[in-house]
Amino acid sequence: MQRPADKLLLVGLCLLMLYFAQAQPAVVVALLAAVAVGSLCEYFENRAPKYLCAAYVVLCLFMPGFTVFLPVVAYDLAGFDKFYLRFCWIVAVGANFFASDPPVAVAAAILSGTAFLLQHRTAAQKKAREEFFALTDSAKEHSMSLEQKNRDLMEKQDYEIRLATLKERNRIAREIHDNVGHLLTRSILQLGAMQVTHSGDSGLQNEICQIKDTMSGAMDSVRVSVHELHEDSVDLKMQLETMAGGFGFCPIKLRYDATELPAAVKYCFIAIVREALSNIAKHSDATETEIAVAQHPAFCRLTVEDNGTVRAAGGSGGIGLSNMADRVEALGGVFRAGYDKGFKIFISIPNEKEKNRS
Repeated sequence: MQRPADKLLLVGLCLLMLYFAQAQPAVVVALLAAVAVGSLCEYFENRAPKYLCAAYVVLCLFMPGFTVFLPVVAYDLAGFDKFYLRFCWIVAVGANFFASDPPVAVAAAILSGTAFLLQHRTAAQKKAREEFFALTDSAKEHSMSLEQKNRDLMEKQDYEIRLATLKERNRIAREIHDNVGHLLTRSILQLGAMQVTHSGDSGLQNEICQIKDTMSGAMDSVRVSVHELHEDSVDLKMQLETMAGGFGFCPIKLRYDATELPAAVKYCFIAIVREALSNIAKHSDATETEIAVAQHPAFCRLTVEDNGTVRAAGGSGGIGLSNMADRVEALGGVFRAGYDKGFKIFISIPNEKEKNRS
């Protein structure tokens, strides 16, 4: 909006020059021509109308009345790249100064110089505004990028902490199983041997039975604790990534969108994916495989599909598919397998709440 305001100011100043200029019929035509040329320059963004601006300057040489509104055209001339176009208005001003009306020529020269300064001031403001907006957009984009990197870093840290926690749980489970479990087992066996060697002492037999029962209960508790720790230490995503990374038959694309699945479901998915990949390597001619795990409010889903043309992903005699179906059905799920532009295995297992409702 600054350029039209500058031109309106120049038109107003040029109209004031008419007080000093001789009354000529061409002045009205000059005003209309200058306004028309200025409007075309705004519409075409100073590209096509440069020849119209030059033509207006040429008219000033033959029709001195056009010099009155020359500053309006000089404003647009100041925005051109060519040096001779920027200052060609000087020729018209000089010709008018020596030929017809020196006061009008001097005023036109002063206003044309003012127009030149106005145009450069407006262009500088526009450039500064564009640079400011570009800098603002760049800063905002940089800030958004930093926020995304921070989120990714926090997610990575959370994943590493969870992975370290699972590894520690697995280590503790092994330590309990290898050390405490073996000690309890040996103690129970020793108590059994004492029962045999002191079978005649009824009082001692009762005490040994009580101690043995206590040790057996402790052994059961340790076994349950180790089992739960080991189940919690299984990271399904990490297991699938490991299998995908070690599968050299063809590239595997893994899509994982789940939080925490029950241990039984994790073991089921791991076994089925391992069996499916083995069958693909043995019986398929696939060049790409995709594994997808998704968790929904009512069920969790696993799909394994390839782009092979051989329908033999089930293994010899369909035993592989039968074993997969048995695992899924034991958890109350649905198992589907078929060929459609590649072999596809679909598994859906309901959540515990859905099982209880049904």
